[in-house]
Amino acid sequence: DLFDAGSVKALAERWNRVLEFVTAAPETRLGAVDVLRDDEREHLLRVWNDTTVPIAGTSAVELFEAQVARAPGATAVVGDGVELSYGELDAAANRLAHYLHGMGVGPESVVGVCLPRDVELVTGILGVLKAGAAYLPIDGRLPVERVAFMLADSRAQLVLGTQEALDDLPAG
Repeated sequence: DLFDAGSVKALAERWNRVLEFVTAAPETRLGAVDVLRDDEREHLLRVWNDTTVPIAGTSAVELFEAQVARAPGATAVVGDGVELSYGELDAAANRLAHYLHGMGVGPESVVGVCLPRDVELVTGILGVLKAGAAYLPIDGRLPVERVAFMLADSRAQLVLGTQEALDDLPAG
């Protein structure tokens, strides 16, 4: 009852395709096997996945500020025992954005953000966006060499983080 004849036939064809590929090249990882034909993949990606919805040319910062205007006293973020309203989060992010501007951060800048997943992280990301820059999330648990590569490759202008997190990052 779950499948019609066409669905069963397509499933059998895919299974045969996998078996033929694997028996012809047994060293191939299963993830590398093309299960779908080109026309099936196109249908899946273009027809079934056509979920685009027109949106206004509104930035994340503009959407956030609209929410601040609607409900400044409503809870915006909670983490590690700290709770900030939209108004408080907006004020903190604005302070950070002004500080970042003073450090020369603006459009075309990249700022690394190495903060624990709590209120400070949300404030940091929002502050960077309000400064007009892009943020580069940095997981402080990554190997130092990886972090150094990410910072050099992105040309991050500076890194936001707790002293503990920054102490573990590569110098410079």
